[in-house]
Amino acid sequence: MEDLLFKIEITPQIIYLSLILLVIGNGLKDIPFVPKWIIIWILMAISISVQFVFVGIAFQSLFEAVMASSLSTMIYQLYKQSKKGAQAIKERKR
Repeated sequence: MEDLLFKIEITPQIIYLSLILLVIGNGLKDIPFVPKWIIIWILMAISISVQFVFVGIAFQSLFEAVMASSLSTMIYQLYKQSKKGAQAIKERKR
């Protein structure tokens, strides 16, 4: 198990997949009949499907899919929280 974790690295493919998932997630957020709580599960399913199709069915590709999905969620949350923090600072200055 430790050998497998040392082999995993963040490749450009993972970064591209996470950016694509970020765009898909933003699109799903704007659809009114898609519940917000299910968006992360949809992104995870898309990520795993894409990894299995292009890399193959293996534990490493599953782990990379989870990493890509997590990275896209983290990027979105960083953006959202930074925007909210900047607005709070602006309002305090008024």
